[in-house]
Amino acid sequence: MKLLIRGATVLPMTVNEPILPETDIYIVNTSIIGIGQAGRTFAEQEADQLIDGRGKLALPGFINAHTHSPMTIMRGNYDDLGPPAGEGTPPAPTWTNFVTAEDNYWSSFLAIAEMLHSGTTTFVDMFHDMDMVGKAVEVSGIRAALGWEVMTFSTYSEKNIVYDESVAAKCFDESAQFAADWNGRAQGRITTLVAPHEVSTCHEPWLSRSARLAGELKLGITIHLAESPLDVRVSQERYGQDPVELLRDTGILNHNVIAAHCTELTESDMDLLADYSCHPIACPQCHLKLAGKTTPIPALLKRGVNVALGTDSAVTNNNLDLFEEMRLAAIIQAHLTGNAAALPGATALKLLTVNGAKALNRNDLGTLEVGKRADIVLLDTSAPHMHPLNNIYSNIIYSAAAADVWGVIVDGRVLMQDRRILTFDEADVIYQVEKRMAHLRALANA
Repeated sequence: MKLLIRGATVLPMTVNEPILPETDIYIVNTSIIGIGQAGRTFAEQEADQLIDGRGKLALPGFINAHTHSPMTIMRGNYDDLGPPAGEGTPPAPTWTNFVTAEDNYWSSFLAIAEMLHSGTTTFVDMFHDMDMVGKAVEVSGIRAALGWEVMTFSTYSEKNIVYDESVAAKCFDESAQFAADWNGRAQGRITTLVAPHEVSTCHEPWLSRSARLAGELKLGITIHLAESPLDVRVSQERYGQDPVELLRDTGILNHNVIAAHCTELTESDMDLLADYSCHPIACPQCHLKLAGKTTPIPALLKRGVNVALGTDSAVTNNNLDLFEEMRLAAIIQAHLTGNAAALPGATALKLLTVNGAKALNRNDLGTLEVGKRADIVLLDTSAPHMHPLNNIYSNIIYSAAAADVWGVIVDGRVLMQDRRILTFDEADVIYQVEKRMAHLRALANA
């Protein structure tokens, strides 16, 4: 398949950050094979498919480095409650006891639709029933790094997290099986991760076992790290260490680690992370909504730590829009530090492109260059809020919205064009989710 994007304004996001006006991008199969002056480099007749890029910005695909797509069906059920398991947090709605693997499949599909509409081409996901997520990824054409969570408790509350050996063993076996079976599926668009849930919810020796499993399978790890005061307190009481120190001593940090949140880091924690291939994932909107701290992005970047962005789930956010995360990341750090340049907007854009690719240990993603994978977002610049185009980076970071995403390409395949998803029936996905929610509510009230 040969695809030609003609006459776009291209932001390659390479080191020198050039902006290339009136530029063609030529794609063969899954890769970019040429970037050149519009109309002079590539002949239209050579292409199987032509996209008119005039009036559009071409960017590297956005990477959502932390979410839980099966939880999308739970959107709106946990608002105004504060951190999970905090004092006064009510139990989960009764209907959640009846959620099936097929419900999680459609919930993941709904998340994928939402992510495509906001420019996400790759997402990092952790939950259970991850084979259902994998199937949704296969059909939709999006790219994903997926991990089946390892959790080891039978009872979870602010005051009591009860270890359960049988739960732990079953969950670990499911996680290991999924990681081995699904890596490389969907024409290579699915990679798998080992996913111990969190220090407080994944007891030893399962953290160490997760580290060994990652080594055996040659996979990275994703985990929630220093997410809340509860996580830090439990780690200190149970092991006499902060969570970051525990990950070092259990061998987790010996692998490429995608570490969600990292909001409760000490100065020594940040120094320690700089010595390892550990990538904190900031989820600023969820942090604000839960009335917690936010990831100390400038302090981490200053130490050379690679920070990327995620949305977390639709339970704690409540959307999966990386435009909002990027904008908030920049604005929050300015507010917290009293320095308007603490996290420059252009750096915030790198967090969800270049840095997201580094977090995934993928040197074939994150920029638009010859030889890279053709994961591309096309933004329409016709809306009033996108004018004047005095500063393209500023418009993208502080003015653009998900509604401006005109097209999405993953591995050279057009998944969305003219704001319409091409690979699945979006209306049917919404119908399926609403039908299933009605059924779950009926079961709960029976």
